[in-house]
Amino acid sequence: MQEIAGRKIADSLEEIIDPKSTALLIWDLEYAIAPNAFNFQEILPNLKSLAELARKVGVPVFYSQQVAFNLEKEEADVWVRIRMKRAAAASQDVKIPAGKKGQDIIDALKPQAGDTVFQKRRPDGFIGTDLDLMLRNKGVKTVMIGGVATEGGVEGTARTGRNLGYYMVVLKDCAGSRNRELHDLALKLMERTQFDVATSKEIADIWQRKG
Repeated sequence: MQEIAGRKIADSLEEIIDPKSTALLIWDLEYAIAPNAFNFQEILPNLKSLAELARKVGVPVFYSQQVAFNLEKEEADVWVRIRMKRAAAASQDVKIPAGKKGQDIIDALKPQAGDTVFQKRRPDGFIGTDLDLMLRNKGVKTVMIGGVATEGGVEGTARTGRNLGYYMVVLKDCAGSRNRELHDLALKLMERTQFDVATSKEIADIWQRKG
């Protein structure tokens, strides 16, 4: 803990992820998005274990859910262009299980009682949502984030969150992308620009030591 002008500033990872003031944000673990990640099968058990532990230690769990504007009638021009480029570049999409919608959160990591699911339209959890208000209402100072995609909503939310005054912890073994190169570049950039980047095991070890 650092002390500056009489203020105590959390500095170590253990201080930053105090369960009393931390939230876990699971980003876009939906059927239409998450299974496209090259490392989906690796990040899924990590996120699941960490979410279970978070609930046990009293850390609130949030889920983002992508709800797109209608491309022809509602979407901004720039995002029409972006979405068309993405569609053209996509090699293939996963098959949505029968009875499910693309925006449904995958069953293996579905929200539990007490979790919060919020809808958003951009790769940034704070743009056009009540996420900031919901976090502050719960006394949250630190947001741990993992999900898909690393270079999209994970990084975008981390940067806005820090600008809003939150400690942002990026869970590097819980984040994934369709593109391995962009995933690696995003993690490297966040590490080099003073974000806290940690593994789910590091988080779990700290919480378990605290009992």
